[in-house]
Amino acid sequence: MASERRQQQVARRIQQKVSELLLHDIRDPRASFVTVTNVTISRDLVKAKVYWSVLEERHKSKVSHMFEHAKGFIRREVAREINIRSAPLLEFFYDEGLVAADRIEQVLREVLPPEERTIGELPAQRDCAASELPPVKLSDSDSAENADDGAESRSPWPVRKDELDD
Repeated sequence: MASERRQQQVARRIQQKVSELLLHDIRDPRASFVTVTNVTISRDLVKAKVYWSVLEERHKSKVSHMFEHAKGFIRREVAREINIRSAPLLEFFYDEGLVAADRIEQVLREVLPPEERTIGELPAQRDCAASELPPVKLSDSDSAENADDGAESRSPWPVRKDELDD
């Protein structure tokens, strides 16, 4: 069984190689505008699930068919790239997460009033300006230590007694 770190390394290398193959080596027009979003691999490094998305959802079935057709070629090229005993079996899945995120965004657009649809700013953030935040105050012991009275600055690291005599 491979460690979690090793699984992540192999999965990342598979994702990079499959993305590279889609970009440069697979000469199929269905491979254009396909993105490999994630790769997960089993603990024994035998099966890998490759998640992909496509720019236009209407091309989903065509791209799925293309992956089924090119599965052997992709597996062979991945085997050449990663150095493990046997190349993992590749399974290709359409990434439904992006579709779900689009649905959530669409529902929020319908539910929220137009003035609250601004991106990157929550309603609570508009009510509290940065100038209204209370200032951070050092405790009395901290301010005495950090006061600049011409003495050498103190190190945040502990000092041994024999170093003080120098």
